[in-house]
This record gives sequence, structure tokens and C-alpha cells, in this order.
Amino acid sequence: MNIVSLSILNPAYVAQRVSETFTHSEGADTGEVIHHLIDKLLGETPRDDCHGWGMLDGEQLVGAVFFSRLTYPHTDKVALLSPMAIYPDYQRQGHGKALINAGLEQLRTLGYQAVVTYGDPAFYTQLGFHPADHIEVVPPHTLSYPHGWLAQSLIDSDLPALGAKPCCVDAFNQADLW
Repeated sequence: MNIVSLSILNPAYVAQRVSETFTHSEGADTGEVIHHLIDKLLGETPRDDCHGWGMLDGEQLVGAVFFSRLTYPHTDKVALLSPMAIYPDYQRQGHGKALINAGLEQLRTLGYQAVVTYGDPAFYTQLGFHPADHIEVVPPHTLSYPHGWLAQSLIDSDLPALGAKPCCVDAFNQADLW
């Protein structure tokens, strides 16, 4: 397995592979939403505001993780981890954790202070994420699953103060995604 920047891969291929993963686990409607989201992330988001890494088995993309900028009033060094996908045949083998950890390390080198995600607490707490207080770490939109709002500091201290509502990249600026 090899971890690479998604910027070296064909965006249409990345969107197709990741949306297939979501279609398999959550149905065709979700797969279509994810396909559209990735098209916007890779096609319309400024390069400095979206970072992604993929896992290759040979030349086949078997996993991908995206991090996009969240801009809070006092910092723009917070990233949103989403979406994250591992192709079904490669799940439950540690590939997702390896891919996320590689992405977190790259974000540290880019000077990011924190990462938030909106996902399964049982999975993400294994990677150092903690439930985020919605007053201290305000999400960009109202959450339909508040227990899934998680955060992790990337510096050697507690999370920076993030008390106000952030701006997210346009691809995520849709209330129905939250």
C-alpha cells in the first residue's frame, strides 16, 4: 500500500471510487451526494484550502481522506476531516487509521492547529479525537447528529479557543450535509 497526495490522481477517478464506497455502505443517494461533494472539493476549492490523501494498491485507489479549511475568527489553521472512505474489500484492516494518521501528520507540517470531524465516535476516538463541546468548538451548521462532532489538537496543548461560528469551504456550505 502506498499513500499519495490526491492532487496527483485524476479527480473524476477519485470521485468515482469514493462515491462507490459510500454507495456500497449507505446507498445510491448518499453515493451521489458524496460524488458531487468531491467534485466540488477537487474542482472548485482553492488548493490551499483542501488537502487529500489516497491509499493505492498498485494503481488502484482503495481509500481517500479529505481535509478542508475551517476559518474561525482567530485562526484559519483548523481542518475539517471529511469525507473519509476505504473501499469495502480493504476495510477493517487498519488502512483507514493509517491513512488518517498520515494526513494528520501532513497537516502538522503545514502548521494546522486542530482537526474536527463529523463522524462515528467509536472509530475516531481510536485516533485521538474527543467529543467537541458545541460552544467551544462551534460547527459551521446545525448538526443532525451532535454526538458525532469530534476534535483533536495537532499541537502539544489543548485545542485553541474556537468559540465563534467558522466559515467552511463552499463544498461544505450546505446545511443538508450536516
